[in-house]
Amino acid sequence: MRPAVHAKSILFAPHRNASHYVPTIKELPDEKNLSQYAIIKRIGSGNKIFDVFDTNRGEFPTGKPDPASRIFWFKRSRAAKGGYTMFSSAISQTGPDGEDEPMANIRAGLRGNVLLIRAPEAPAAELGWHIINHRVDAIDSYRMFTLCDGNTYQWTYRGKWLERVHNLGEKESEVRERIGKVVPNGDFGFTLFIDESKMIREMALSTALCSFIDQWNTNLEVGGIYYGRQPGQVRWKRD
Repeated sequence: MRPAVHAKSILFAPHRNASHYVPTIKELPDEKNLSQYAIIKRIGSGNKIFDVFDTNRGEFPTGKPDPASRIFWFKRSRAAKGGYTMFSSAISQTGPDGEDEPMANIRAGLRGNVLLIRAPEAPAAELGWHIINHRVDAIDSYRMFTLCDGNTYQWTYRGKWLERVHNLGEKESEVRERIGKVVPNGDFGFTLFIDESKMIREMALSTALCSFIDQWNTNLEVGGIYYGRQPGQVRWKRD
């Protein structure tokens, strides 16, 4: 897949050079008004499991001391590269044979997607497939998806912002409303800040994990699960 990753990165360049404009940015609300979740690699899992902890609005920045206090976890799939299944502690071992029932399935990569299976706060129309598309412009590169409210959302490469986009593609008329962000926690995971009045946490967590293991894990801005950033590499800057 490395040749495909390089090819797609090269194809970004002409559009990037021809798309100079300055959209309106609505800044993220104060962090004290946002929900915060720590997504941390589980020790001893070989990077196959990410646990999700509620930080209680920053009281426990990297999760509570008790590992059993996780509210969700993501388990890597053996069948698909970049594939993970999301589970919830609230419905653990509630399947017909005592198995854990999934909340969502995600797949990161050149053809990313999220299959939302259940979410207590989500409207029924939100359940189902959400395709994650790639987009670039002179400002940044993005992972974009649409929710049932008809709005388009995007994760940015620089700044790691989650934005709700109004008037998409209308150049100076485009408005980007920041509703969340990700702060990396070194090699251990990341912390998600999200305005849950604008997006349910299940979608925010799932799409953030897609970007964490693919979009932000490479110097090429695409293909991180195939051609990830190596230890010691410094992010290069385009002229």
